[in-house]
Amino acid sequence: MAAGLIPAGFTGRPVLVHIARGEARTVTLLGRVDETAPPAAAEDLEAASTLTGPRRREFLGGRALLRRAVAELSGAPAEAVRIGTRDGSRPVCLSTREVDVSISHSAGRIAATAARGCEVGVDIQIPVPVSARLLRRYNVAGTEPATRAGPRPGGRTPTAAPAERGDSPSQVDDSHYEFADAWTVREACAKSLGLRVGADLWRIRVPPGAHHGHWAAAHWYRLPPFQDCPVALAMRPRGRSRRRSTSPSRPAGSPP
Repeated sequence: MAAGLIPAGFTGRPVLVHIARGEARTVTLLGRVDETAPPAAAEDLEAASTLTGPRRREFLGGRALLRRAVAELSGAPAEAVRIGTRDGSRPVCLSTREVDVSISHSAGRIAATAARGCEVGVDIQIPVPVSARLLRRYNVAGTEPATRAGPRPGGRTPTAAPAERGDSPSQVDDSHYEFADAWTVREACAKSLGLRVGADLWRIRVPPGAHHGHWAAAHWYRLPPFQDCPVALAMRPRGRSRRRSTSPSRPAGSPP
């Protein structure tokens, strides 16, 4: 099994999640990088040549997990899996074209998904403080929620409205976790549909507590949280063309 051992550069054994819908199959691996860079293929080192520190470790860790996910799905050796990019940053499996792939990083946590029979998007998000204005815009209930035990601020901040973070509180509470939880669903849907991630994600309705649902041509799933971070997966059936959107793109430098 691809997740059977602790890979070099990771804090523990990756968590393996299988999801199937109709003819579509997905394999997701969840892991966390440590302070050492994992072993990397030559093309990954070249792609990461301009990255440093935690961002470099996350990038190389994401590629390493993605190769394992493709191997688990296809049966090919992980060393034979070749990963490239398309549309600027979206990962693509060059060695097995019928396999679609997606990667997400947040504060050292990584989600990597390989899929057959569908286009896929995955997202993981560490909860961080966001402004009351942003919570209202995304219809997150509660103005004075209880403080939540969990990840502290310091990971990447949700990309919807960077200018609205100035009045953020200093602690992560239930409303911030709810925001991050719904945000992962929205971003996974956007990735599977080929949309550019931006402020228009508020249009994607995410019912609180729902384990799965759909928006446009995407069917989404909330995966079990990984180290207190929400994780979501979205699948779009093959044969339906990817949509193009005029939504604002994520700020430069934000992880996929």
